[in-house]
Order: sequence, then structure tokens, then C-alpha cells
Amino acid sequence: MNSRIDPADSKGMRIAFLLLLMAAGTFRMVSPPVQDSEAGPPIEIRLRGDTDQDLERRISRILDRYPDMRRHRTTRFEILSDMPGEDAALHGRLLERAAHAVEDFCDRLDMPLSQAAGHEGGRHLVIAFSSRLDFLSFAGWSDAVHARWLAGYFSPANGHMVYHHAGDNPAVRRVSDRLAMFEERGEPIDPAQREAIDDFVDHQTASVVIHEAVHMLLHQHAILTASRENPIWLVEGLAGSFEPKETTERFGPNRRENGRTLDFRRHLAEGRVPSIASLLDADTTPSDERDRAMFYDGSAVLCSWLVRNEPEGMADYIRIWNPDRTWSDDEDVPSGRIAFESAFGAIERLERRWLDSERAAAGLPRY
Repeated sequence: MNSRIDPADSKGMRIAFLLLLMAAGTFRMVSPPVQDSEAGPPIEIRLRGDTDQDLERRISRILDRYPDMRRHRTTRFEILSDMPGEDAALHGRLLERAAHAVEDFCDRLDMPLSQAAGHEGGRHLVIAFSSRLDFLSFAGWSDAVHARWLAGYFSPANGHMVYHHAGDNPAVRRVSDRLAMFEERGEPIDPAQREAIDDFVDHQTASVVIHEAVHMLLHQHAILTASRENPIWLVEGLAGSFEPKETTERFGPNRRENGRTLDFRRHLAEGRVPSIASLLDADTTPSDERDRAMFYDGSAVLCSWLVRNEPEGMADYIRIWNPDRTWSDDEDVPSGRIAFESAFGAIERLERRWLDSERAAAGLPRY
């Protein structure tokens, strides 16, 4: 990356663009979202006042601190954002589609949605920033979250999800600044380069919106709470399995492919897929960037495979971690591998079936 790349060299610029984006770690090159959705557009109105007084107080507190934010409302969500109105409306549609996908998922597993205490009749609160620095500032002020690598998160304690637009990611800014520098010099820029950046940013933002919305919806509907006691691979894997391969299509773990399938298949071809046992044993996500990516990809693809091929077992496994589940005095609470095998049987046998299936789907030879 030290040598100068000719801006007129389209291939060279694309390579530079990809290399810079790889520095973002969890970001992946995929395709952009569109405004159409089979779920239909949500109602979008701008107004103040709601029957949920606690929600109103929380919103007022945030707007007092961030006066540039505007309020948007969809069927299920209250959105506070300083983004342009068309972006906020697009994200509102993505959120509504995520809610539909969660409903499809729960129908497949025969797990009815319930209303968490204090949320019945209310909307889910979403806070969206254009600026990464504003996002980080809010995360520290509101939720004591200080992980600078995050693009978004769900806060169970405060009941809201927060994210920033991927266009303000440092790796994306470096690429955009480089193109702007070439333009200032009067050097020709291939329009496809800007289109590639825009497509990447749109899809990455959509993936974060949907991922965090799934965390919030599963938690607030008491399907799978975002609790430290719950398996991290399951909590993150389910959210990851909703990330879309193509945002123009329906998404969710009921689909054969998601936004992490392509990277998973690359890991599979290289023999670097984490074992099911290692996923079950994890207390936190790996600290190493590459290991963390493989953890998220493997968890997402495994969750999707289990939903499609072992729906009854997946429902039983999720119910183990439900906060409403009670255990008798003579019944041990299962954990780790014991809980998994109680729902799915022997780990080794299931892992063989799973990887054989994934290899066949990827066109790879079976072991």
C-alpha cells in the first residue's frame, strides 16, 4: 500500500479500495439495500406525544442532548436520527422487515411472541447517528459502552438499540478522501469506484440495523434475552443469521444463505471453521479480529442450519435459556455442551451432518 496507485487505473483503485475496507474487520463487500420490501412500507409520520410516558421521557432526554435529531415513527419503532429524512425512512422499512422476519422465525419454531414487562403497547426505541463520534459519545454517556470497534449495539438495561451510518467508518472515509484528493487534482475517477463505496456502505449499514434489531426484538419479546448467562454463540449467531445476503430479498434463518454465508464458505474451504464444541465453550467473542469474524460467521451459519433442519431441537434449546423457564428442585439446570446435546443429540454426529451439508452447498468435497 506504499506505492502510488494511478487513479485512472480502475483495477488498481478497486484493489486499493478493497484493501482499505478489509481494515474495518467485520465489514464485508455485499450489495445495497433498496426501498422496496415485501413487508410493505411502514407508516412514517413526524409528531410528538405518545401513550408511553416513560418512553416520552427517555426521548425528551435524548433530544435535549442531541437537538439535531428528528423523530420518526413506524408501526413498531420510534426512531431518533440526525440522518436525512430519506435515510431514516429507509431504515424504518428495514426495521419493519426485520420484525416480519422475526415473526416468520418464531412461527417456524412454534414459539409465540410475547410482550416483555413494561413494553406492551409501546414501540421499540432506535437511535441512529450519522457521525461515528456522536455514536461513541452517546454510547459512553447513556450506556457506559466504550468499545470503539462497534458499529451498533442493543442495550437491554435501557431498552434501545443504537448505531451509526457505515459511511462514517474510518476505513470508508479514507477511501472517500483518497478519491476526493484525486478529483481535486483534476485526475479522472471511474464512477464505478464511487458506486462500489456506496453499495458497500448501504449494505453494511443495513446489516447493522437488522442485526441489532433482532437482538432487541428477541429480547423484548422474551424469546432469547440478551443476558450474559445465555450462550454468546446463540445470541450472536441468531442475530447474524438474519443479516441479509441481498436486501432486495427476504432474509432470516429460514433462508439457505445469509450475509455471512460467503465468508463462512471461504473459511470452510480453508479448513478454519470453528468446531461446535468451541462455540459452546465460548464465554465471550474472541478478541482477535480474524477469530472473531470466524466465530460470528460460524455461529450465524450454524444457527440457520439448525432452524432449517432441526426446528424442534432449536426451539427446545432456546427455551432452556428462556427467563420464564423454571426448574424443579431435583432438576439440574443444563449448561454448555450438556444443554446442546439435550436438544440435538451427540455433538460429533450433528457436526458431521452440518459440515457435510455445508460442503455440498458450497460445492466442496466431503471428508
